[in-house]
Amino acid sequence: MKLNALRKVGALAAVSAISISYAVAGPYTPPPAAATDTGSVPPPPPPSGGSGGIWDSVGATLSVGYDTDYIFRGYDIGHDHVWTALDLSIPLGDNLEATVGAWYTSAFNDGENELDVYASLAFDMGTWGLEVGYLHYSYPNGILGDGSSNGGETNEAYVSVGTTLGPVDVALAYYYDFDLEISYIEATAGTSIPLTSNVSLDPSVGISYADIDDAPAGIEDSGFNHFFAKVEMPIALTPSATLTPYIAASVAQDVADSVGEGDYFWGGIALSVDF
Repeated sequence: MKLNALRKVGALAAVSAISISYAVAGPYTPPPAAATDTGSVPPPPPPSGGSGGIWDSVGATLSVGYDTDYIFRGYDIGHDHVWTALDLSIPLGDNLEATVGAWYTSAFNDGENELDVYASLAFDMGTWGLEVGYLHYSYPNGILGDGSSNGGETNEAYVSVGTTLGPVDVALAYYYDFDLEISYIEATAGTSIPLTSNVSLDPSVGISYADIDDAPAGIEDSGFNHFFAKVEMPIALTPSATLTPYIAASVAQDVADSVGEGDYFWGGIALSVDF
């Protein structure tokens, strides 16, 4: 999910609230940002202003990916995960950029469809970046949380800030799901190490905190959710195409642990093409 830096803080997504709800509310079964763990979030890149008309400066990115497991914000949602996404970036000035996009998988809950649509505004404030956004998660099979009350869809808003401290990008994001009434906070730090002119190694780490309104008995209603780490290796195949293999790990904390989640290690690969 994109702007990938902060949304899949993540991220995209983005489904953090959803993921928690599945484990909390029902028969198991959260951005955009997943999918890979949505934690890996450098600060939002400075918006790219254009000298021509807005539509002349619109950029598009088509992405496809495979993950050995669909782990999102510490929750195991599926396996052998294939996904695709389309994002449009619209410069609105020298310091402002809008993004709209969609993300799809059929691996949710090992066979269910998931379609996420999202929009965001990213502000370049010099040494800081600010992003606000909205995500709509839909499940055409109608399975979500308790299986009925949310009608197979949920809505989430978020705000995130990021900056660079020396060689390290740091970010903090807050998400709130209006339907599931779940708050999710994620802090991340990451860097990029050039290996060659077209290959880099991008490690990142993070920690998350969740607060669940009206949590069922036996479930932690608030507390740390999970720690996570990720190492990506973006490979620029051409000026417009990038292949990114990665490995990631997640360690369950209070909230995730109370709903039966464990520690996970997985990997995957994604191809993105800019137009």
